[in-house]
Amino acid sequence: MARIRRKEKNGPGLLFVLVTLVVVAVVGARFFGFYPESEEEKAPQPPTAQEEQSGTPPSVPAVPKVLVLHSHTTENYHPNDSHQQDGEPGDIVQVGKVFVQALLEKGVTAVHDQTIHDRPRYSDAFINSAKVIERALAENSEIQMVLDIHRDGLQDKPEGYTTTEINGEKFAQILFIVGDQNNEKIEENMAFSRQISDALEAKYPGISRGVRVFKSDYSGDLHPNSVMVVIGDWKGNTVEEANRSAVLLAEVVASMIK
Repeated sequence: MARIRRKEKNGPGLLFVLVTLVVVAVVGARFFGFYPESEEEKAPQPPTAQEEQSGTPPSVPAVPKVLVLHSHTTENYHPNDSHQQDGEPGDIVQVGKVFVQALLEKGVTAVHDQTIHDRPRYSDAFINSAKVIERALAENSEIQMVLDIHRDGLQDKPEGYTTTEINGEKFAQILFIVGDQNNEKIEENMAFSRQISDALEAKYPGISRGVRVFKSDYSGDLHPNSVMVVIGDWKGNTVEEANRSAVLLAEVVASMIK
């Protein structure tokens, strides 16, 4: 009787099947975003041509170099009431936002405190803001400047007293004020204030109202590069004019950052 030979199967082995399943699983996971990228793929890409043409830095340092605040946070500009009465910040904070954004576009990061310091008691404004300055400096050791931005409240001044014109547009003039009470750093504050004022005036003649010393405590002793920056006047300027001046100020301040 002839012997019957069993036919051997020619299909894939078990090991081959397992390897195939693993490969399919990896490819599928990578396709659907479950597979971690390599360090090489995570590397930042160079700026695009559009970013280079815009002049805006593709990334801005996270470490803040400037502290911006408003001790008289409710101050407004014409034609609004002199101070905001509804518990919200006044126009002066909007000017601060424009200034901080202009700094950012120059590659300088700022801390912008928008806390209302002059409510409920106006007389406590600088006491309240001093606490914020101390805390901000403790939390940000690399801050190089402290700028307390205000607007003036002049009486009986002629029209245009705090306004200058640059390239056909109106700008609010800027006054720098240093307080001499309880201020061991007054000489440093003055030198810093003159540096900003002179640089601003050299670039945009007529924009600065100079530097003045008031017999008050404006927390200048908390940092050598500290000054009250008064942009325009309530009756004499609009918030738009103040915003334009804030951009020029940011240009000069950014150039002074080490």
